[in-house]
Amino acid sequence: MATILFVGHEASRSGAPFTQLHLMRWIKEHTSHKMALVLLEGGGLVSEFQELADVCIVSSPKFSLHTRIWSKLNRMSGRQHDNTLNQIVAYAPDVIFANSLVAINYGILLKEKIGVKLICNIHELEFAMIYAPAGGYIDALHKADLLMMGSHAVKDFYLNNFSVDPSKVSVIYDFIADEDPLRAALVDIREVYNIPASAKIVGGMGSLQWRKGYDIFSYVAREVIERSPDTYFIWVGGNKRSYEYKLLEREVRLLGLAHRLILAGEQTDINSYYEAFDVFLLTSREDPFPLVCLESALAKTPIICFENAGGMPEFVREDAGYVVEYVNIDQMAEKSLALLNDETLRKQMGDVGRERALNNHTISKLGPSILKLIESAL
Repeated sequence: MATILFVGHEASRSGAPFTQLHLMRWIKEHTSHKMALVLLEGGGLVSEFQELADVCIVSSPKFSLHTRIWSKLNRMSGRQHDNTLNQIVAYAPDVIFANSLVAINYGILLKEKIGVKLICNIHELEFAMIYAPAGGYIDALHKADLLMMGSHAVKDFYLNNFSVDPSKVSVIYDFIADEDPLRAALVDIREVYNIPASAKIVGGMGSLQWRKGYDIFSYVAREVIERSPDTYFIWVGGNKRSYEYKLLEREVRLLGLAHRLILAGEQTDINSYYEAFDVFLLTSREDPFPLVCLESALAKTPIICFENAGGMPEFVREDAGYVVEYVNIDQMAEKSLALLNDETLRKQMGDVGRERALNNHTISKLGPSILKLIESAL
């Protein structure tokens, strides 16, 4: 039995923290290893993590994510930080597992303090490097003992740009939870938004960040709705009080799409939306291997994504949807219409995606590989 120290940047319901929660649950259910968790800040999932392990929160400042991470140690008093480190050292971990690139620098600090190996699960691409100070992550990448990349696109980015040692790199795809047979009953999204039963629905999901391409989603909607007026588009995600949401709302109105493009904002019951979508658009300019696509695939929804925008083409290939040229709005609209107008093709691609997600991208399928990697560092 060993003690695994996990390090995470926050406890939100976003990708890396959510996959970390699934991983820790799986390890607790399938091994006798002890676990502890260090969070650089808190979040809505703290109580769920506390059910699995001791949790130490470094601090909870109210600044933007990258400002918080990069200035955290400078803001903390020496005594406060020494007390926090002493608490972490007391866990006596045998290995450290950082859940993202954002957590890697604190992971290196702990590695050097405790003297054990560090594994970092990396999901980020170029966009994350733009926010980092010059060389901010590079030194840590070279000091880490093992790097677990969330897709081949992620692996290629770091090997090609930062001279990372390929011998310490492995690809283990990002994953979702196992399908829950007892999940809550679904809400009829068509009824919620008064969408006719005969209409088709194209969905998108994500925060309102530039890299997520929420603006691209509205431009594709314009092209599709012009040729298929009974089609509805729904974007799930984004705080309705935010500046970005207000700008998107204005854009949708001026594009003349307010009657067909629904901005649902942040939702907790996202499974109901997945089930309602006939086609899922990943309009991201960059996305390493987004979980929303895997969850959408479970609902048998074919996916359309961009090439050279991350790892999702590795999942979609030529049979679970379409991969179109980078930010080619016309091509994305054309392929959307092809799926909307062909129920047989839509079902065929949706079935392939569901089977692929269940067979290759759930925690029950990937948990053993991750555990093997962790134990190799003991």
